[in-house]
Amino acid sequence: MERFIHETNATPVDPQLLGRFERLTGQTPHRFLRRGMVFSHRDLDLILDRYERGEPFYLFTGRGPSSESLHLGHSIPLEFTRWLQQAFRVPLILMLTDDMKLLHSPSLQFPDVRWFTTENAKDMLAFGFNPDSTFMFSNLDFVGGALYENIISIARHIRVEDVKDSLGFTDANNVGMLYCCATQSAGAFAHSFPGILGEAREKLRDMACLIPCAYDIDGYFSELRKHAETLGFIRPAFLYSGLLPALKGATEKMSASVAGSAIYLSDSPEVIREKVMAKSAVEPEVVLQYLQVFLEDDDMLAAVTREYRAGRKDALALREVLVEAILLHTMSFQEKRTAVTDEVLRGFMRRRLLG
Repeated sequence: MERFIHETNATPVDPQLLGRFERLTGQTPHRFLRRGMVFSHRDLDLILDRYERGEPFYLFTGRGPSSESLHLGHSIPLEFTRWLQQAFRVPLILMLTDDMKLLHSPSLQFPDVRWFTTENAKDMLAFGFNPDSTFMFSNLDFVGGALYENIISIARHIRVEDVKDSLGFTDANNVGMLYCCATQSAGAFAHSFPGILGEAREKLRDMACLIPCAYDIDGYFSELRKHAETLGFIRPAFLYSGLLPALKGATEKMSASVAGSAIYLSDSPEVIREKVMAKSAVEPEVVLQYLQVFLEDDDMLAAVTREYRAGRKDALALREVLVEAILLHTMSFQEKRTAVTDEVLRGFMRRRLLG
C-alpha cells in the first residue's frame, strides 16, 4: 500500500483528516479507517468541504460479477460504502460491470455472466444500502443515453498508450478491454444519471462524486481524473482500501475466480472452519490481517494480538478466534441475503429520482 501511494501520488489518510470527518459528520470513523484498511484518498478533503457547505455529492462504486457468490474480500468496500452512505446521507450509484467481465474472460458466456450479475447484485444489497437513495444497474442493460454520451466524451480523450501504461495492457488484449476504462469512468459524472440524481441534466455538472474502492482498480480512473476538467466536470474523489490476502498467504489477493484462495459469503460454518483450520492454510500474519478486518471489538483485537506476540496464544488458538469472527460476519450476511428477493432487486434497479 505504501508503494501505491508512492507510485500514484495518492494521499495517506491521517489522524487530522479522520478528526475532521468525525467533527463534521458526528460519526466515529469506521474501523477500516481507524485500522488503516482504508489507507489513502484523493480529494476527500474537498468532499468534506462540500459536505460542510451543504453542497451535493454522491457515492459511486461497483462490482464485476465473475462467480455465484461474493467472497470475504468483497465485504470491505461494500461494508465501507454502506457506512459512508449512512454517515453522509447521500445518494449511491452501484454499477455492475458485466460487460467488462465478458471482455476480460472470453470463455464466459452471456447467460453465465447474467446469472452471476443477478446473484452478485443480491449479495451486494444484503449489506444494507438505503433503498430510497440507491440506484443499481447492469452495464449490459443500462448503458445508453446520457451515460453513453459521457462514455464517448471520455473515450475521445484517452490515448491507447496511456491505457496500456496505467493498466498494463498489451497488443494481445482485445479492444473492448481498452474501452472499459471509459465505460466505468462515466459513472463518476452525475451528469450521466439525469432523472436519478436530479431532474435537470446540466445542473448535475456541479455535483461531485466520491468513489470508495480497492486500490487495484485505480488505473481504470486515472485517465478520467486527468481529463475531467477539460470535459467540464468535477474530478471524482477516492477512498482506497487494501486487498484481503488469499488464504494460502499474503503474496496473493483473495479472488472469486480462484476457489482455493477464498472464503465465500455463501460458505457454510463447516466449510469456513475447514478452510481456516486446515494445517496448510492461513499463516499467523495473514490471520492477524483478517482479524483487523473482521474482529469489530478494538480491545479484543489488541488483546489477541498482544497475547500472540507474547507467545501466550499459539497459531491454532489464533485461528479459532478468526473462525468465530468470520462466522459472525457470514451468518449475519446470509440471514440478510435471504430477504433480498427478485422484487427487492427490481426496486433498486428501477429508474427513479433518488431521495
